[in-house]
Amino acid sequence: MSHRLILFISILLWGATTLPKAAQADTVLTRAEIKSLRNLVQLMPQSQAARPAKVADGVVPGDALSTGREALAELRFNDGSLARIGEQALFRFSAQDRNLKLSNGTALLLIPPGRGKTEVWTPNATAAIRGSALFIRHISDRKTTVVGALTNSQIEVVNQKNSQRQVLKAGQLAVVVKGEITALYNFDLKTFYESSDLVSGLNLNKKRVTATDIELAQVQAETIAAVAAQSTLTGEEIIVNPSFIRSSASPLPHLPQDSNNLLNHTSDSTTEFIDNGAVILDRFEILPDNSESSSDNDSIPIAILLG
Repeated sequence: MSHRLILFISILLWGATTLPKAAQADTVLTRAEIKSLRNLVQLMPQSQAARPAKVADGVVPGDALSTGREALAELRFNDGSLARIGEQALFRFSAQDRNLKLSNGTALLLIPPGRGKTEVWTPNATAAIRGSALFIRHISDRKTTVVGALTNSQIEVVNQKNSQRQVLKAGQLAVVVKGEITALYNFDLKTFYESSDLVSGLNLNKKRVTATDIELAQVQAETIAAVAAQSTLTGEEIIVNPSFIRSSASPLPHLPQDSNNLLNHTSDSTTEFIDNGAVILDRFEILPDNSESSSDNDSIPIAILLG
């Protein structure tokens, strides 16, 4: 199995207890509070009419958040986890468990280890995490889910039929199309943190920063370690914003000023990007047993934008 390199541009342990592993209970998500908002965000209480969300609003299981264009909402859960919900997203969480649901849009999740297994569901995939950081994006009109790992914390992606499983390392991104895991890529963590609006102000890549948030301090330590451990991704060709990462109705995002050297080469078809040798040298598939080894020797760097 081969990897492709992705240069990412703008576009989630507490110590082990002395209790036996079987006796450890997951921390149930019972409530979240909206910590910050930008632009239009709608709170959709269960069995009530939607209304504009406000800072300090409580969100309980069954409620949903809906975001408009260029909108952002930050939630803090009762277990200390943090979620940032990007534009044009629909997000909710379930009662009596740790299941989050993303029907469209992008979410960044920072989860302190030791809280239990958290699952993020989209219409065609599930991402499971036992602490630390990931982002997940679902593009409903393309039936595509993208999951990216920001830490080495055994983040696992499972397809819709539960026939494929892929564990991600920090800086790896899995693509699920129409319920099947179709591709695995490497992306540049350093560039992601420097340019993504989702992580702005969280200091997830700063080597020298005073920890003011004890609950997220270990997540921060793991993201910093992942950036330091990743080798620089290089290559001769860069493809900007391939189609699998964006909605068919979305305009091309604006490139940062330091990205003028990137080739503005895009693909207008998800099928073309995954299957057409003109864009990807050869198609590769992730096997259901996830047993095949991988190599980066024949990879192409690709630049994508994730808002």
